[in-house]
Amino acid sequence: MLDPTGCEVHLWHSFTHEKEAVLLNLVAKFEAGNPYDIRVRVEFHSPLHREVQAAIAAGSPPDIVVAQCEQITEYALNEAVVPLSEYIGSAKHGLSQAEQADLWPVALDTACLPAGTKQPLGLFFDCQIAVMFYNVERLKKLKSDAPPQTWEEFKKMCSAARDKKAGTWGYAYIADGPTLVNWIAGLGGVLIDPQKGQAQLDSPEAIASVSMLKDLLQEGCAYPVSEPGTDRADFAAEKVLFTFGSTDDLPEYVEAIASTKTKKPRFKWDVAPMPHLTSEPVVSAQGSIMSMLRTTPRQQLAAWLFLKWFLQPENDVQWALATGALPVHKSSKDASEMQDYLKQNPQYGTACQLLGYARPEPAVPRWQGVRVLLVDAAAKVCLGQANPVDALAAADTAADSLLTR
Repeated sequence: MLDPTGCEVHLWHSFTHEKEAVLLNLVAKFEAGNPYDIRVRVEFHSPLHREVQAAIAAGSPPDIVVAQCEQITEYALNEAVVPLSEYIGSAKHGLSQAEQADLWPVALDTACLPAGTKQPLGLFFDCQIAVMFYNVERLKKLKSDAPPQTWEEFKKMCSAARDKKAGTWGYAYIADGPTLVNWIAGLGGVLIDPQKGQAQLDSPEAIASVSMLKDLLQEGCAYPVSEPGTDRADFAAEKVLFTFGSTDDLPEYVEAIASTKTKKPRFKWDVAPMPHLTSEPVVSAQGSIMSMLRTTPRQQLAAWLFLKWFLQPENDVQWALATGALPVHKSSKDASEMQDYLKQNPQYGTACQLLGYARPEPAVPRWQGVRVLLVDAAAKVCLGQANPVDALAAADTAADSLLTR
């Protein structure tokens, strides 16, 4: 029987500022209370990915690494990551059925190999999702009591919101990878073939998404912005009906919309899933994966006990409230401190419930580079430099080359 008593677990991360402080605070809390006297040595590394790769190659990896999904996937392809299934299902140290049921599926489904299996490679946390921001009061003036659920409805509302005399528009577009990925997924598209690992940036759904964006711009329902935050400022000024972005931007939206005198919102607004043609909404999730790397059985057990502790609802709530991330537990909304926060930030509460539809972006090495190719292709279309079919075909070829390196 393995005994993790007295183990020192090495945890590597790249968090800075508030997130690093919260992580250190939680680690100190774990060390003070765990019955096995397990210590956790926390180390900041930059560039993290390169240093983890070097440590794996040298046979001296950290016990736990907090990294991006595509990086964890790369370590897993080198058989350096410990799947969590055995630990989750352990009769002595695992998660009960109730504990597992309380987790939003994205918490353990984000980094799985092969794609579609239920072999989680880590704990997904520090979660943000892609959403649509909308002006509730403006929608009501346009005779709509709910945000658009389909792209046809979205286009009609954007057209209705366009008023040259008032200077209002439907949508302010800024080049953004998660938004484009979510658009395409909402049409039923898949950007990476899960079996072959090949890019599908030129799929019919991708072409339809970029074509729709082009049409919105050409028809005057939307306009492009290039400076980050401009779309948010225009939304706060009630110049646009819709914007798209991440829940990471919620505090900035709250501040921008608040009256300088009363500190209360100048108009009612909320977030919603992006329009879709799928049977249910699609919500793209981004975040970090906390994974265990292969060391020794005893060290791995000690590392799992920390991950399990970190996963407890009260720690999840502490991380979420301190960093602005979304909690991965369904029950988090019931915590008293969370309820106080939700009263002041109802849009955050809406976003938390959307985690039921959350799905990760493709878990493949070099995914960020593939996403950049997609954004660049859309930008060329918007600038009139290429048509959607040609731009996405070129991006797809470049993506396949990147994925096979």
